[in-house]
Amino acid sequence: MFRVAFIGFGGIAHSNHINPQFELVKEGKTELVAVCDIRPNVFDEAIAINIGIGACELPESVKRYTDYKEMLAKEDIDIVIVCVPTFLHAEVAIYALETGHHVLCEKPMSLRYEDCVKMCEAAKAADKKLMIGQSVRFGNASKYIKKLIDEGTYGKPKSVLFQRKSAPPYWGWDNWYMDYSRSNGAIMDFHVHDIDFARCAFGEPDAVSCYTADVYSGKDIVHSRLIYDGFTVMCIGDWSREGLPFERYWQISLEKATIYHLGGELKVCPRGGEPINVELESNSTQKDELIYLMDWIEGKIENTYNPPEGSALTIKLVNTLQKSSDMNGEILPFTAE
Repeated sequence: MFRVAFIGFGGIAHSNHINPQFELVKEGKTELVAVCDIRPNVFDEAIAINIGIGACELPESVKRYTDYKEMLAKEDIDIVIVCVPTFLHAEVAIYALETGHHVLCEKPMSLRYEDCVKMCEAAKAADKKLMIGQSVRFGNASKYIKKLIDEGTYGKPKSVLFQRKSAPPYWGWDNWYMDYSRSNGAIMDFHVHDIDFARCAFGEPDAVSCYTADVYSGKDIVHSRLIYDGFTVMCIGDWSREGLPFERYWQISLEKATIYHLGGELKVCPRGGEPINVELESNSTQKDELIYLMDWIEGKIENTYNPPEGSALTIKLVNTLQKSSDMNGEILPFTAE
């Protein structure tokens, strides 16, 4: 059984992580030891984010801290789940690794590729596991789509469109999402999901181009083009839609079929054939990513699906897109070296 603690216990922890953690506790796979946040009032209150309200009722046995260094020093913890704002990811994750803890850090890994490299180096030096919560990779629909692409079931990609849209995330601590210096806007915090899955499904692009619009924080509306040999992936991210709900849409055109994914609906439409409604069991991506990390720690698997070095390359790719947008959409080469 792994002893788990949270550093950062705001909206993302409440809405995405705590209920899967309770399930793992019931299954006897983890013990929730402690939570830490600089705001004591968040430990037992509901917090609304763009995908709903995350209610939380912590058992009395769970220790509460407002200083994460004190928590790590006092408690016997195996895995730390880092849910602090992005600009603090590298600092907090590196400290947790250096003090002998495995780390699951929320996405995006960090704001700068150079800091991501430091995080990977810290994990190796401490001989601890570091994984980034690129949760989209762990969705059953995502894994199904990737399998079709990897196996070439319907041929090679011809054209790909990923869209992710939301109202602005005003709910963050100290309104940090709306401060570009701390979040890097939608291009980093929101758009990163689809950029990462594009890398997961199709590998590294040869070149990129990006146009953005500033509405609130900077780069709030994003149109990115990932250029591959023979096809293009267009990714649209937008968190400027005041008053509108979260929406995600994927359309993947292959030689022999089109894959359509909107919300919980997944269809494969073969060319010249009848559409196939794909019924998949819903799953908790945060639960499955933590199980994957635990299996990696125990030596049951090698982390070939979501290694931290890959998450670092996702940030390198986003940094390249940021540079392109600053250059009015200029096409820039991308290299993973």
